[in-house]
Amino acid sequence: RRVLRTQSSGTLCVDRPRSRYGPLRINHRLQLRLPPRSRLVRKHYDSNTVWAGNTPLYWNRIALQIAAARSLTLSQNAHLFALMNVAIADAGIACWDSKYRYVFWRPITAIRDPGSVNSDAAWIPWLPGTPAHPEYPSGHSTVSGAAAFILSQKFGDSTAFTVTSDVRPGTRSFPSFSAAVAEIADARVFGGIHYRTSCARGNLLGQSVGHYVLVHAMR
Repeated sequence: RRVLRTQSSGTLCVDRPRSRYGPLRINHRLQLRLPPRSRLVRKHYDSNTVWAGNTPLYWNRIALQIAAARSLTLSQNAHLFALMNVAIADAGIACWDSKYRYVFWRPITAIRDPGSVNSDAAWIPWLPGTPAHPEYPSGHSTVSGAAAFILSQKFGDSTAFTVTSDVRPGTRSFPSFSAAVAEIADARVFGGIHYRTSCARGNLLGQSVGHYVLVHAMR
């Protein structure tokens, strides 16, 4: 019962969006119009496809990989996965509370709006299928922020791990949890479905929820 209060305390950490227009809508358009074989486009393609999947599942796989490498006991694993998944669940609650509190529009809506500066009615995001729920804050960044916070508190931020995507071949290596969270933000921005501010504040919201869970849950 105490854990459920993270929803309200975490939401308090998110500021109301400053304006109707996302500040990076032009950046979305510029990045997506780069030559298709450029190094930057390849990097963004890789980050988008690596993290295109079930976010909680990704972080549970990461936690399992590290726990196995550290030879955690059954009770240590139970405590770790309970903390992380409660944080993930409560971060989702806090995120969706904010989404429907502010109801902020997606880049595709802002850029195509005839009333916006330099509007483009034909613009499409890199990632197909813009999610059918409000943009702010980023759900992926919020949930990942919570999971990464718990894992960094348990193992230290500079813990190396790998991620295997569900939608592309190959495995990607990360030197730290913060590096992975930063790439997740890039993936959502350059995928054309989020603004940078939404990813940054979503990450902070997730960290806030993760901290509350760490202090109050499973003591």
